[in-house]
Amino acid sequence: MHNPLALLSPELVMSLAKHGFIAFIRQSYPRGKDHFDPDTIETFLITPYKTLAQANEHLLHISADHRKGIYHAANPEEMEKLMTAATQPKGYKVYVALLKVRKWKGTAQLQEKLKHYLQTNTKWKVKDGAIVADLYLHYGELMLKLVNPVGEIRLPLSEVERY
Repeated sequence: MHNPLALLSPELVMSLAKHGFIAFIRQSYPRGKDHFDPDTIETFLITPYKTLAQANEHLLHISADHRKGIYHAANPEEMEKLMTAATQPKGYKVYVALLKVRKWKGTAQLQEKLKHYLQTNTKWKVKDGAIVADLYLHYGELMLKLVNPVGEIRLPLSEVERY
């Protein structure tokens, strides 16, 4: 599975808090597991929010995730736990809901899967440069926004990866 997200660091947590993020949602993130690294026990995703309403909406959306949680910036004990997670303790990988690179471009393999998906599921003509694909996160799930002169499609990245 394609994993374009950055690892969380203590410096990043401090910067996010300094820029007004007051809540941090933790959830399971199986996409972050490197299957070539047997030492990784568990992987998580941290999503920062500037309002509690947005954070609580995210929590409701992932209610079935047994590893979900919230860290409040106003609570020193919770922030200490988040800072510990940000140090990447042995056996754990903790990602943040930010892309590693500013402008995302899918791998050649992913581009082929996307082409096959579009040919199978749409009437769009697949020409080089005619379709713009942007990656974004929605409640911790990687999503694709595909745009061409005819219209727009939004779908989970995992759906394209099956092709």
